[in-house]
Amino acid sequence: MNVPTDFQNLIKLLIIGDSSVGKSNFLFQFIENKLTDTHIAPIGFDFKSQKVTLPNSKQVVKLQIWDTAGQERFMSVNKNLFLRVQGMILMYDITNRETFEHISNWVENIKEICSSIPIVLVGNKCDMDELRIVTEEEGREIAKKYNMSFFEASGKTGINVKEAFYEISEQIIKGVQRKRMNTVSLMAKT
Repeated sequence: MNVPTDFQNLIKLLIIGDSSVGKSNFLFQFIENKLTDTHIAPIGFDFKSQKVTLPNSKQVVKLQIWDTAGQERFMSVNKNLFLRVQGMILMYDITNRETFEHISNWVENIKEICSSIPIVLVGNKCDMDELRIVTEEEGREIAKKYNMSFFEASGKTGINVKEAFYEISEQIIKGVQRKRMNTVSLMAKT
């Protein structure tokens, strides 16, 4: 039995990165369109969902978004989630060089488990430019190195929060459409 839906695609996303880069506030800003002062960081992971209309494809999609704890001890939980999602937002804090230096490790872990998943890199806390340690150019360079889209954003003010979610969602939609076209093409040849 088909259950009617009011969205065209279900997209499963994961937000990852070191602890304290602002993943939870980033997600809350996207869902509630405001900063929360009372949010407690997840122990393991948290889950939210949101329906949106994507600006480029004009598709209405439902996003299921997993927010992970950044601690290494939860990496086994993250690995299980890696296999269940279609795309990831990988985040670092522009005021904390160590979180930026861990990007390569995160990408290697992701690629080891799911080699062709789309990833958007986000340098969070751009509202704190006076405390910046990681330049925007450094962010762009590492994103280019790993073939990721890149945004500097702020979970506090909302700068580029929606844009990052829209970008990863549009990439996933394009990938789904390519797979469908390839399947139709293969079926037509047989």
